[in-house]
Amino acid sequence: MQRPTSRPVAWQRAFTRFPAPARRELERMWETGGMLPAETVARLLTELKVDTGTLMLRLLPVAQAYAQVPVSHYPVGAVAAGLLARGERCPNLYLGANLEIAGVALSFTVHAEQSATNHAWLHGEPGLSALAVSAAPCGYCRQFLHELSTAHTLSLLLPSGNKAGYTVTPLAQLLPQAFGPVDLGVQGGLMDPMLAAPRLAIDDAAAKDELAAAALAAARQSYAPYPTDRAGQFAGVALQAASGQIFPGRYAGNAAYNPSLSPLESALAFMRMSGPPDRAADIRRCALVEVPTLASQRSATEAVLAACAPGVKLEYHAARPGRTARR
Repeated sequence: MQRPTSRPVAWQRAFTRFPAPARRELERMWETGGMLPAETVARLLTELKVDTGTLMLRLLPVAQAYAQVPVSHYPVGAVAAGLLARGERCPNLYLGANLEIAGVALSFTVHAEQSATNHAWLHGEPGLSALAVSAAPCGYCRQFLHELSTAHTLSLLLPSGNKAGYTVTPLAQLLPQAFGPVDLGVQGGLMDPMLAAPRLAIDDAAAKDELAAAALAAARQSYAPYPTDRAGQFAGVALQAASGQIFPGRYAGNAAYNPSLSPLESALAFMRMSGPPDRAADIRRCALVEVPTLASQRSATEAVLAACAPGVKLEYHAARPGRTARR
């Protein structure tokens, strides 16, 4: 008989504040990943007799257990609430954690807020209603979050010693006089499903490969409203693990440029949040599809890939932009 997999201490400690029935429900994330569908959230709220904000705060230690921090040794967790779907009384919840890669520049770090947002985006969420974080968001993350389609209504939840146990602060209050999409003539923002998406294409032979096709699909859904020359920098990555499972990643542009999320960072963060927190990123293949412009993801992707998956060669595909279509 197969012995049960032991859990890391951080994971076990994260559940000490939950009663046994809720703990059993939440423990399923070990295999399914750090996402709670609306129906599970509703059951937990009833069982624990708490509101959504309190549940999000109580899930922060669970999110922190996903952190990969070989450089700072400072785990940060975040929990994002999606938008209410028709007929639902609770949102889906998405966990996120900071991810560092030893041997590369710190600028390739994925912050917990980015991880949770990316997690929700790759699950098809059109926006976020709230975001709980274990520590106040840095200026970099405030700028990243300001790019969201729901930035004007997004609330940040932070732990507090008050009666509720947390404070609620509008993002706009944390980033006054902000510079964002509107200043560059873009209506909407990151995660907005109504934005036009490119009908990209790659060589027919390459498109028949499952990994290249997944990278192409990610590029088509990426967010690149700021042209670097004649075209937007649409780009997508697909990683294939030793198990054969494929993890996509999308480029998420930003009006301030530097807080943009690269497609490889997106894929690595999604991979991290999609299974057991102690699972090694056993990458066997990596494909990048991008529209060639004055800016390119190629060299950065190769550099980071060499650090986190030595010996894996980047499979690069230049995409041809076509007409845009409404999502």
